[in-house]
Amino acid sequence: MLVLSNLYPPQHVGGYELRCQSVVDGLRRIGHEVFVLTGRFRGDALGASENDVARVLHVGWGPPYPPEDLTGLLLCEASDRRALAEAIAARRPEVVDVWGMEFASQSLVAGLLASGGAAVHVTLEDTWLRDAYTRDPLCALTQITDDLGVELPASIRRLCCLGLERPHVGAARVCFVSGALAELYSEAGFRSVNAGVRIAGIDPAPFRRIKPAEPPPPFVILNVGQLTASRGHMELIEAAARVAADESCPWPIVVRIVGGGGDDYVGTLKGLAKRVASDKLRVEFVGEVAPPRIAESYGNAHLFVFASRLPEGLPRVLMEAMAAGVPIIATNTGGQRDILEAGRWGKLVAARSTAALAGAIRDAVVNLPDWQARARSARRHAFEQFAIEHYVRGHAQDLIETASGGVAPNEPLGAVAEPTANELDGFGRALGAAAQEHAERMDVGAEPENAWRMGVVLKRARRPDAAEALFARLRDAGANVASQRRATFHLAELAMARGDWSQAVDLLGQCLSVAPDHAKAAFDLRYAERERLPEHLAALREGARRGAVTLQ
Repeated sequence: MLVLSNLYPPQHVGGYELRCQSVVDGLRRIGHEVFVLTGRFRGDALGASENDVARVLHVGWGPPYPPEDLTGLLLCEASDRRALAEAIAARRPEVVDVWGMEFASQSLVAGLLASGGAAVHVTLEDTWLRDAYTRDPLCALTQITDDLGVELPASIRRLCCLGLERPHVGAARVCFVSGALAELYSEAGFRSVNAGVRIAGIDPAPFRRIKPAEPPPPFVILNVGQLTASRGHMELIEAAARVAADESCPWPIVVRIVGGGGDDYVGTLKGLAKRVASDKLRVEFVGEVAPPRIAESYGNAHLFVFASRLPEGLPRVLMEAMAAGVPIIATNTGGQRDILEAGRWGKLVAARSTAALAGAIRDAVVNLPDWQARARSARRHAFEQFAIEHYVRGHAQDLIETASGGVAPNEPLGAVAEPTANELDGFGRALGAAAQEHAERMDVGAEPENAWRMGVVLKRARRPDAAEALFARLRDAGANVASQRRATFHLAELAMARGDWSQAVDLLGQCLSVAPDHAKAAFDLRYAERERLPEHLAALREGARRGAVTLQ
């Protein structure tokens, strides 16, 4: 069995690789041989010997980022396909278990799903396969070359096989981790006859040691997770302030927020917390907690609040809160419904509604014994249904059925030849010239999406000066929030390539003000503030020095 797991580095999102490790370890315990193919990160996540793990793939949406020059991007794609094809040929797995490839190249995923090298099982935890193809630069490249009338060499076109189309998953077995996630895909027209739902699990053992909280005062509200604007911390703090200000509130309230985030966003939250602080309300920022110790964070909490604005796939923090016996309030935006069984095990409220959240918190404060009684029942349910071993047994059966179903032979994944230096050079020159000519007459206000894609091509191919002019026009046109975010981000990276650190910091700040969850902008900002260039921009700087991004 070959498990693909394109992980973030351990220091970035520790909980994700622990979930993957739990599944891998569980499969091994019940007798399956598992080999893991994962990204290029430092650290010993997955806790396996080098014979069991190959760290070879280039991560697409998390650090370390692939190069920003077009040559580097294409060669990374070719390298990943070669590594994947070699692993399949050498291991001859009965099934390839694709787990957590949401940060991978969409062309790589499409190539894998289209190949007949092995039966493929895909676990979907998020909306990545539904949406990510629109953001992947290799997917956009095929559309841009067609629009410009530039011939795309066959070797490059086959590396960009996806275009702006979703990959075909008819031959793969698809497993959604929640019914809500399956609905989100279905609503977008993404359907597969081989799709099913299996709710993933957690390791309940650390939560068995959590004792019920001492009676208030104070009344402790807990939130655990990454600190990003999409997770609704502002609404949580404001709602708690409303409840604390009500004379009928019997106790002082403490809002305890566990997790790390970008300095700008955390600073904004702390500013809000300071403004609303009173004798009846205090907000505590605990910071990041190592995943092995996360269970301890749930101790002494009277209420867990998950205020995400996102259509969540399966927020496992709710499973953790249930296993810890903490009453729950969650927004009704996705997999929360599956975990809480439409409100049976906790209260569901509308997202982005401070009033709805405050009303639920007020009810929990006033009727705490009733909420705690439901939490005790929810805890028993969590231990029975959300244990990782329970999930692994079902997942293993899915893999066995996938393997027995087989896959029709198709073009081998490794058949894609690497582009030659001459092909890359000729293509880059033709693309850069055509893109610049088109950019000069483009109405960026009328074509914001195409202008953004054109800017990416100009930035990565041959004409960074033209790219900068186009991005600046796009930003000034103010077409829409997404285009503004994308334009300021790419303008900032071009400024970093020139060594204009103050402008880069300003532009990245503008990008993050529009899109606080833009992980790559936050990553770049840390470097720009120290006047250092991230590795993925090294080739872009060389191109800026020469007046063009080289393809040699």
